[in-house]
Amino acid sequence: MKKIITLVLAIVLVLSCTALAEWPEKDILLIQPWSLGGGPDVITRKICEYSTDYFGHTMYVENHNGASGTIGMNDFLEAEDDGYTIFCCNGPLFSLTPEFIPVDYTIDDITPLVGIRITEFVILTKADSGITNLEELVAYANEGHVITYATTGGPGNDSYTMISALFAMLDIPCEAVPYDGGQEAINALVGGHVDVAAGSPPVYREYVINGDLNCLGTFIPEGLDVEGIGHIDSFKSQGYDIEFTGMDYLACRSTVDPEIQAKLREYVLYVYSQPDFQEFMAGMGMAAWDADAETILAMIDAQTEAMAAYIPLVG
Repeated sequence: MKKIITLVLAIVLVLSCTALAEWPEKDILLIQPWSLGGGPDVITRKICEYSTDYFGHTMYVENHNGASGTIGMNDFLEAEDDGYTIFCCNGPLFSLTPEFIPVDYTIDDITPLVGIRITEFVILTKADSGITNLEELVAYANEGHVITYATTGGPGNDSYTMISALFAMLDIPCEAVPYDGGQEAINALVGGHVDVAAGSPPVYREYVINGDLNCLGTFIPEGLDVEGIGHIDSFKSQGYDIEFTGMDYLACRSTVDPEIQAKLREYVLYVYSQPDFQEFMAGMGMAAWDADAETILAMIDAQTEAMAAYIPLVG
């Protein structure tokens, strides 16, 4: 009897190893919880372009946006834990969103695979507004104007929280206008529908280079150097004790087989090593962030601690 059990176990092990060796055997879905055209969407679509040659199967993006990313997160967690569904995640889905929106997930439900980018938020105004720094923004508000500002989502979203906290520090009248993604927020600013917007290099860089938008500062504590623009001062260096370094990363269900997780990570690192992908990222004014799970989780912990100081300012 023991010999039979041992034989069965051996057969199961061989079949399992064979299946893993042949993975993937079908296309892979990457759920994008943010809207079309924003930084994460553009970058993940580029990452997917190499999949057919590498895997022999396609990795493709679907946008499941809304509710500060929680719609996409819930759809992702409802999928099978076989590695055929992965997710474009960010830190605030764990460090911030649960403070504003009831969620049914925890950090233990996911495993970070590899970083995508550091999110370098900058506050922007239209060039023809004449507002080029925070002092001029405050002066404009003190003339009786209510500052309208575009955010990518409402409470529970990082850009909403950081810009709202900054304006609370400035003690100016303001009103948030939420949009589904970073590109829509910048479009609203360029179109004159709002006074201010927050954005990251992929969506604002060309507008600044072309003279359409002004950069007032960044939440990155050491400031930010963007190709074609130069150095952008941090709000911290301007005398405001506020900073935030966000990130996007790819994740899978925590119960996905570790060998499949490794294959997915190896694929993304392969993409990052390609000269044309590096050129693509440089063209957006940034670089791929090849962080591992340990680094990403540590950053989420740091964000959670920092957000405790900013959330009360948002009200």
